[in-house]
Amino acid sequence: MEKKYQIFISSTYEDLIEERRKVQDAILSMYQFPIGMEMFSAADEEQWQIIKETIDSSDYYVLIIAYRYGSIIESGEEKGISYTEKEYRYAVSRKIPVLAFLADEKSVAVTPDKIEKDEDSKRKLARFKEEVRANRMIDVWKSKEDLANKVMVALSKQMYRNKRPGWVRADLFDIEETQKEIIDLNKKLRRLEEENASLKKSTRTRNPVLKLEINDKESLSLPFLEDRSNRIDCAYMKLTMDLVPEEAKGSITQQMLDEYNNQLPPEEELKKYREEMRFFMQAKNSPFPISLRVCNDGNQKANDLYIEVIFPEEIAVYEKNKEFTAPDAPSKGVSPIDRFFWTRAKERINMVVPVHSDRERRWNTALFRQSMVPNKHFYNEGNSISIRMENLMNGYTWEVEDAYILVPKKRGTFEAECHFMCEEYEETVIQKIQIVAD
Repeated sequence: MEKKYQIFISSTYEDLIEERRKVQDAILSMYQFPIGMEMFSAADEEQWQIIKETIDSSDYYVLIIAYRYGSIIESGEEKGISYTEKEYRYAVSRKIPVLAFLADEKSVAVTPDKIEKDEDSKRKLARFKEEVRANRMIDVWKSKEDLANKVMVALSKQMYRNKRPGWVRADLFDIEETQKEIIDLNKKLRRLEEENASLKKSTRTRNPVLKLEINDKESLSLPFLEDRSNRIDCAYMKLTMDLVPEEAKGSITQQMLDEYNNQLPPEEELKKYREEMRFFMQAKNSPFPISLRVCNDGNQKANDLYIEVIFPEEIAVYEKNKEFTAPDAPSKGVSPIDRFFWTRAKERINMVVPVHSDRERRWNTALFRQSMVPNKHFYNEGNSISIRMENLMNGYTWEVEDAYILVPKKRGTFEAECHFMCEEYEETVIQKIQIVAD
């Protein structure tokens, strides 16, 4: 069935009037339909809807570029580009075949009034040409006759290789027969959909549906202790003469203070110590005990079940009998102020007092003890908990009660992942569990 095609011609207008007419005549001689800006104002933004609809209904898009960039859009998201470039971008977005033709700068005769004078528009024109060269098959024309011939050749190739919907005379169709066929096809489609739904219902897949709850919930909220580092900051504070008591100023020199200050650890080491101490105090005073519950809400038993609960690196997990040790404090010299008072005290009581700074403290070790973890679940050093089960009946649950603790390393919202594997699953099923530390 013979088709007729609609070809949209896009270009700047006043400088290419004759070239556009030649191209239109060439397309008409092929018994096809040319269409372009002659039928509407391309500079009128209110007409853009008509332009879009016209491009949508076109089968091919012919772009002609010479020495003008064209009228600039004054507002909106595409402010600053020309209407010609806007049309081109829209045609590309609609996947309409684009045939681009660029004027040969060495051969095409041109008058000054047809050359872009604005420097900014010149730059935009050069960029536009590069974009067209990079994204489309292009051809170069040397005269309006050469342009018309090349458009005809390019369109003939496209019509042969890249078939488009086109237009067909209505009297070539039997409208009533076509409508009857459509109605019959719709009836068949509805009947097949009903049969398919019935088959799905009768052959309902039997599978376990596994779910993990932590403390009877599918999300968690953990307390996060603030960093209480005033004691640490005081212990590692730099000393100045203003901090030296009056009675010691005659014995303590600035050199002594400088030597002491130079032995203090760098700020990065102190920052790490503060974080480690905060984490230790969190684990010592506010560990978050958890219980795990595995549920099978499906319609079939799960066999040879393996579950791995993987916690994010920001949330540490341990067995509840984990023994925590306080981090080692960074080393530093002895304060000249402390040394002054120790020396004077020795002289007064005539005895040796072991040199220990009252600012240097070691925190007691926290012990968390409970019964051994059962064989069916175990803690992995990679910050995860594994559960192995021979089977879990549908409609049943299995619990690991109060055997593990969580300790947040950072404040924020994170995700744990629960990986389910069993004989009935073809691939691993993953459940996300939100954890908020605040």
